[in-house]
Amino acid sequence: MARSILQWKWIFVSILVFLAAQFALSLVFGFLGVVTLGIGFALFLIIKPVTFFAGGFVSGLLSRGITIVEPAIGAGTMTFLGGILDATWLLPRRISWVIGWSILAFVVALIGAFFGERAQGSVR
Repeated sequence: MARSILQWKWIFVSILVFLAAQFALSLVFGFLGVVTLGIGFALFLIIKPVTFFAGGFVSGLLSRGITIVEPAIGAGTMTFLGGILDATWLLPRRISWVIGWSILAFVVALIGAFFGERAQGSVR
């Protein structure tokens, strides 16, 4: 029986980790939107990549074996599908933002997963 290069389980677990992080982030920004007096979007631009890194780190840390690409695929997929399903993003000029955020999510989650695997001891 051929072994899959990707561990699909960890892609789905990563998507769940990122969904939880997104939910927490939306709760925080729902509260901070009132408190920040209009700079909530600037905070979003800073905190969103932090959630990608943290989600990748947690997924990389919790998984057995080397699963660096799986959290990155999960982050990119979740970001892309979330952007496509959001009705405000369906405008043609905004599709580039969806693609850009998906690529950013993939790269930052990949870095986070590498450091998670490193903390686990799977990668030097």
